[in-house]
Amino acid sequence: MKLIVIADDFTGACDTGAQLAKNGVRTEVLLTPQQKPSPCSDVLVVNTESRASAAAAAARTVAQVLHPWCTPGQDPPLVFKKIDSTFRGNVGAEVEAAMLAAGKRLAVIAAAIPAAGRTTEQGECRVHQVPLLETAFARDAVTPLASSRIRTLIAAQSRLPVYEIGLHQVRYHQLGSALARLCTGGRAMVVVDAVTDDDLQQIARAALAMPQVPLLVGAAGLAHALPVAAYRHHALPVLVVAGSMNEVTRRQVEAARQRGHAEVVEVAMAVLLGSASGSELQQLAEQVARHLAHGRHCILCTRQQARERTTVSRYCQQHLLTRRQVAGQISQQLGRLAHRVTGLTRIGGLILTGGDTAAAVAVALGAQGYRIAGEVAACIPFGTLTGSEIDDIPVITKAGGFGAESALCDALTFIEERY
Repeated sequence: MKLIVIADDFTGACDTGAQLAKNGVRTEVLLTPQQKPSPCSDVLVVNTESRASAAAAAARTVAQVLHPWCTPGQDPPLVFKKIDSTFRGNVGAEVEAAMLAAGKRLAVIAAAIPAAGRTTEQGECRVHQVPLLETAFARDAVTPLASSRIRTLIAAQSRLPVYEIGLHQVRYHQLGSALARLCTGGRAMVVVDAVTDDDLQQIARAALAMPQVPLLVGAAGLAHALPVAAYRHHALPVLVVAGSMNEVTRRQVEAARQRGHAEVVEVAMAVLLGSASGSELQQLAEQVARHLAHGRHCILCTRQQARERTTVSRYCQQHLLTRRQVAGQISQQLGRLAHRVTGLTRIGGLILTGGDTAAAVAVALGAQGYRIAGEVAACIPFGTLTGSEIDDIPVITKAGGFGAESALCDALTFIEERY
């Protein structure tokens, strides 16, 4: 996850999230801070529903939401504090809490939405050129306002100094140096004038260019102005789980390996049939995850040598099991391995070869069903595993004996090009 947005109401969370999602970025809105986010999202928007709360309670909620994402020793995401463009709610208290939780020395506040007539001029919030105090927003029944001056509204809820940067500095290449000067002191907030979308783009670029990126504070306008590269991950790699021992699958895996489309991690039958320790399984999962973390597609498959088939035959005799029963055990273990891998790293797609394998992986990932979206090739569908831990990424399923020799290569290319 590259960007976390903290919003104080649901509709605001959605309209800000929409600015990011329309650039093709996986954006997820949580209705409450207690919900568990998907591990596949690039952008997480959390609704604290705190606009009408007491200031102290709102601040605590913001701090609690950010704490897991901003702990020392981990790579922190970009933090965006979404506020109401007419400054209703607990703006000062929530921005200060977000700064402390995220370890930010500076908060850059640019709440303009030019397309909706909301602008910041001479430090004032204006709605269609009318000062905020003269509009109906100031008489809001739940969160009334006492001033058009943004600095005054924020100072009512925070002891941090609040500075202002005018339109001239934004438009004449003085913004970067002005922000740099403010970072030399203690924690502070700065209200930045913006009348057009271009002004907001200048603000976003200047903030992101700073050695320590400040807390970004704004609404849909500033979210729309953020460069996509600031919050979109590079294309994520695909995990292939090939449990079938069919000769067709073997040739497909080998073709993907020889053409350099994917790394291949083979698993011995002895490991899948229970003679391996938990640490060995974890090491296998970590090996696959390392390939994926380096941006390489990876195929997790069973070894195809003749002695592996001998191992299966011996296991059937020793445990009085049919080959069908043993195949089920192998598939379940592959499902557990795949689940471990997805817990270690992010993936951009999943390809499952072999009916038992596909079902076992789906179960291991908590899927409730498979929503089919179409076909990659004849009898090779693609879709998503509904209700699963990866419910928003593409999943291709293929029977072990189906497809041309290039089937896995074609499936990988399909995900790369479509997603």
